[in-house]
Amino acid sequence: MRIAPMLAAAAVLALGAPIARAQDVKTIRPGMTEAEVRAAWGEPVTARKTGEYAYLFYDNGCLRACGTYDLVILQGGQVVDAIARGKAHRYDGVSSSPADRTPRYTPPGDSARRAS
Repeated sequence: MRIAPMLAAAAVLALGAPIARAQDVKTIRPGMTEAEVRAAWGEPVTARKTGEYAYLFYDNGCLRACGTYDLVILQGGQVVDAIARGKAHRYDGVSSSPADRTPRYTPPGDSARRAS
């Protein structure tokens, strides 16, 4: 009867694993300040600022597959949008580029003019 204790231990470990991984996910929300974002996600790979907008770029572990860094966009010092592809990052708002969106080729030039 040594199998029963081993199965019980395996079940406990299997059930506990998703909980441990969920704790590793760091969530940001609309309205958070840059300092709050940095406290949650750490220091960005790089940051850019133009006018009232700030852009924080984060390593996501899938740059080659995802095609972009995780990105946090702040306006007036508060989060207004984010693109979160990394397993450790989550955005609790409505992203302008949701993870389940299928990428499409956008030809160069003014696509708005061609669409009309």
